[in-house]
Amino acid sequence: MRDGQPSTHALLLGLIVGLVFGFVNVLVTWLYPLSDDTPGALLRFYGPMFFVWALASFRAARRTGRLLSGVTTGLTVAFATFCAFDLLILVRVNLFLNELTRRADWQNMMIRFRVSDVDSLRLFINLDYLRGAPPKLGVACAIGVVMGTLGGSLGQLTHRRIRRIIATA
Repeated sequence: MRDGQPSTHALLLGLIVGLVFGFVNVLVTWLYPLSDDTPGALLRFYGPMFFVWALASFRAARRTGRLLSGVTTGLTVAFATFCAFDLLILVRVNLFLNELTRRADWQNMMIRFRVSDVDSLRLFINLDYLRGAPPKLGVACAIGVVMGTLGGSLGQLTHRRIRRIIATA
């Protein structure tokens, strides 16, 4: 990998993270279909995901000594994560559509469906989720850049410190 360019390792890690979190999302919905997406629940769910992005960025910058490696790793891992994760979100809403319509946090969606011209709830939900995917991917990439900057900064600092220790030994 040249400095600043994403690696296949970052893409693979992102796909794995997206699949793991996507399957956990499906499993939690299967076990607790009426659980609302409260801010606390979302933080507990997404917090570890963002930490993985920062950790991958830390390792990349520590290895190369360059912040840009951390930032591009964070962006790449985030992009790949949300590509896989969004696909599994579509699986989730199609598998549990009837259960999800009874959730309190879905009532606005149900109101929007009732006033729409779409006859099929499944079609309406899928179109709504597909329309929402690009902005969600953009937000995930922005968060990936932030996590990449944080992790990459720490990685770059520790790279310099290790080099100084080795040079003085």
